[in-house]
Amino acid sequence: MNNLKTIALKLSNRSILFIIIITAAVLRLYNYFNIPYTYDEFSALFRLDFHQFSELISKGVKIDGHPAGIQVFLYFFSDLFGTSEWAIKLPFVIFGISSVYLIYVIAKNWFNETVGLLSSAFLASIQYTIMYSQIARPYISGLFFSLLMVHFWTHLIRNPERNFYRNALLYVLASSLCSYNHHFSLLFAAIVGVSGVFLIRKDYLTHYILCGVLIFALYIPHLNIFFYQLSMGGVEQWLAKPDGNFIIDYVLYVFNYSGLALILILVIPVVSIFQGRKNKLNKRYVLISLIWFLLPLLIGFFYSKYFSAVLQFSVLIFSFPFFILTIFSQVKSYSPRINLLLVALILVINITTLIFQRDHYDLFYNSVYEHILTDYNSYQEQDVNALYIVDSHQKITEYYVSKLGIDSNYINYSTSIGNIKNLKSLLDQKSTDVDKLYLGCLYSISPNVIPLIREFFPLIEHQNDYCGGSTYIFRKSHSLKEKNIDFLAPNMEPNEHWSSVQNSMFYMDDKTDQWAYRLEEGVEWGPTFSAPVDSIIQHHNDFIDISSDFQSDDELNQVYLVALIESNGEPIHWSATAVDEFVLSDSVSSEWTKGHHSVKLSDVNLNQGESVLKVFVWNNSKNKINLRNFQIKLRKGNPVIYGLYERL
Repeated sequence: MNNLKTIALKLSNRSILFIIIITAAVLRLYNYFNIPYTYDEFSALFRLDFHQFSELISKGVKIDGHPAGIQVFLYFFSDLFGTSEWAIKLPFVIFGISSVYLIYVIAKNWFNETVGLLSSAFLASIQYTIMYSQIARPYISGLFFSLLMVHFWTHLIRNPERNFYRNALLYVLASSLCSYNHHFSLLFAAIVGVSGVFLIRKDYLTHYILCGVLIFALYIPHLNIFFYQLSMGGVEQWLAKPDGNFIIDYVLYVFNYSGLALILILVIPVVSIFQGRKNKLNKRYVLISLIWFLLPLLIGFFYSKYFSAVLQFSVLIFSFPFFILTIFSQVKSYSPRINLLLVALILVINITTLIFQRDHYDLFYNSVYEHILTDYNSYQEQDVNALYIVDSHQKITEYYVSKLGIDSNYINYSTSIGNIKNLKSLLDQKSTDVDKLYLGCLYSISPNVIPLIREFFPLIEHQNDYCGGSTYIFRKSHSLKEKNIDFLAPNMEPNEHWSSVQNSMFYMDDKTDQWAYRLEEGVEWGPTFSAPVDSIIQHHNDFIDISSDFQSDDELNQVYLVALIESNGEPIHWSATAVDEFVLSDSVSSEWTKGHHSVKLSDVNLNQGESVLKVFVWNNSKNKINLRNFQIKLRKGNPVIYGLYERL
């Protein structure tokens, strides 16, 4: 009778596990054939077109900063199955689904079946693991290899006398896969390996150490690549060094930025503790889980802070499951009925936040690279008499032009324009012939581009926002009314926002009947605007657009519009634009020239206390110059530009 009850119990819990795995598969395979490539995937694919393996290593692996494993796999896999999105992504989707099963097995062996089901349900349904299962890069593969390694490591530690050589061989292979997959999965494999030295039975210690020697021996062919990539340093050119908010942001991110999900995950173990425990808690594995999660995080944090920036959410995915195991380790073994209820709560909350709060399927499935071209094509069919400018990755653009059959009768910003001066020259020539301008651009475009375009086409008629960029339609308008943040004007009452203003320096420009402000020769600093950032902006991804007309009898060289943001008296952002970037070669020196400078707040860390914006003119030449229409405006940014990682 007891055996029958045991069988029924296992079958019931296996049914719950089956539901979890099916859910994981559905979430990862939804609308599967429309999942686009990300930039990182394109980057990997563009580094596969080599005829010799040695070229792949020297030109496709070394320069990337990742170990060779996944790039070599893609090299041979794409040769067999092609480079379509669905084919390239399929192995990684399988890795993601398989990881959901592996964490169940590990948690069940370490703690109990309830912990296994809860951990599996959580891994199955959060955006973190779903998104990386849909990206053919060395993240979800590393998660799978790491869990596979831990699975066989567990057999070696707990029952070394059972199939030792079989488990040792599989542990060595899984560890080697980790080492060739990603530097952080290599780090995690090293942490796991060292942990085993203190935990394995003494009579098997020599055998275990030999496993470590074999893992190192298998890695020797890669050492040359490893040291070369180590000499490259981090990726400070686009990745900021982490601050104290990184860990908090990471925890919120893995819980889908959902307070309800976070509360549920914490409440379940707390309730279980208060209910008492049928099975004694395995404190060894609680400590192991905590150490395995914290060590890669702390090593990555301090290495990035004091040496080279390498820490991102993605590189912590290999050790992330052990954060979940640490939390759920406190949960006692429940009946299948309770297990089903708890699993259902986790799945419902995570899936709801995934779809409606995180907008995963809308943001991730809409490639900005593709929409820059499809929006262009759609607008062109509606209104041919417009100026069309595209700023995107050249090779990715060529990929979509070929795939979608779209014409390329647009102006390529990077190859045909390239800088602000050339853009102004183009607008000066073409704006009289058209009433509208289309711009499709990535987030990396100079923030000064749009204010310059609005000098000729003031109205933003349409703005479509995607993760990583936007598309716009600008139109000429004579009735544009915008509210300035502030502007420089004569006879200003003393106020907290403006300083270094001398009313005696204002004069009326006879030609335009406008007030202007004079900086005499030898004066380096002009009027300064200052205000708390929170009192100005509406969203942390907004832009602050600064502009002014400048005129001088001399050249406007070494004259800058400057923005400074301070937090607690310390500068956290400084940027400036030289006014002579807007001076055309055929301009007369005495003519008025409008200069622009924009601050992209999405790239400024405003979570460092109360921030203050300061705007001023820096007359480094100390020549006599005049200014007018000195204005500070707020422009709506792209609220989803980093929407796959930030709180929406």
